[in-house]
Amino acid sequence: MNINKIARQYYKIFPKRLGNYWKNLKDAKKLNKDLIFITENFITSKSYSLVSNYWHVLAINSYNNLIKFGLGKYGSTISKNFHTFADLNDDYVADAIKKIKKTKIYNLKTELFKIHNNFTTRESFLYNYICFLLYFNLKKTKCFKFLKKLKDKTYLGYDDPHIKINKLNISTDKLFSLFDYEKISRAFNLSKIKTILEIGAGSGRTTEAILSIKKDLKYIICDIPPSIYISFKRLKKAFPKKNISIIVDLNNIEEIKQQIKNNDLIFIFPHQLEYLEKNSIDLTIAIDCIHEMDKKTIHYYFNLINKFSKNFYFSIWKKTTVPYANNFFSKNKLIFEDGDYKVPKSWKNIFKENLLFPSNYLSLSYKTNKR
Repeated sequence: MNINKIARQYYKIFPKRLGNYWKNLKDAKKLNKDLIFITENFITSKSYSLVSNYWHVLAINSYNNLIKFGLGKYGSTISKNFHTFADLNDDYVADAIKKIKKTKIYNLKTELFKIHNNFTTRESFLYNYICFLLYFNLKKTKCFKFLKKLKDKTYLGYDDPHIKINKLNISTDKLFSLFDYEKISRAFNLSKIKTILEIGAGSGRTTEAILSIKKDLKYIICDIPPSIYISFKRLKKAFPKKNISIIVDLNNIEEIKQQIKNNDLIFIFPHQLEYLEKNSIDLTIAIDCIHEMDKKTIHYYFNLINKFSKNFYFSIWKKTTVPYANNFFSKNKLIFEDGDYKVPKSWKNIFKENLLFPSNYLSLSYKTNKR
């Protein structure tokens, strides 16, 4: 048994907990006061018990990176542990290559050999190739025209890796966000959507893309630290004229309702979803996050979504196992086709498709039969 397997078994029995590390992290005196406020409210909230052992490990690493590098280096440090791909295998790129293999490219100006901060030479080259591959796939879609709407000050403002392609600054965050938008807008008539709730917004990349294109939406982000802090800071910078409020310390239903009414963009913790009114959300989205949860937590979210949301879009690995799962004697496997996600039978599936990249991801859209 290798060291990684031994560590995973050890942390099943003695799981890491952010709360146990928090005093030392806080005493480092390099954390922003907003992050301290968010984290202390989180550790004492019901939401703390909803996260997986795997999240605790990722969170502790992320806090250490924030202390060491600061938020300004998020794009080249923390993001590498999430949805910034700097590696390739056949399962990732099969569909993206297939769709453009006959594309003829002329007069291309690019930076395929650019080296990025905190990336190895190999990681840099593979990241650049992914940008190149996805850029020419996006050109075939109606959403390519929105690329210029995505602001460099936020998409590239945190030491994010990027290259120029034909004078445009390109990052995988920009490209992924527009591919997500393409699927969401194809599944749902966004002209009729007034309120979106996003679970696990991460850095806020998809949120920013949607609000840059559909400016009049009311948007609620449900997340946990440190991601909720990162997206809060980023989106305040992206939309300085919007009324933005973080209400993670509220547990009064009427106060929460009033804050949602008075603001354009609101940040909440997972347990606060219980306070949302029936059918109050037009569309809920959850991109690249549900497959990091324990099964009981997925069931918790789906039950709540069934209550408050009229539509639901999410993306997941087709097959995965959540590391450090609570059950020592079995793996917390998540395979959609085996029914591990327990989607309510009353939901009407709109589509189930592979993502373009990674092509071993599924994207799914549902109407929850609400009127």
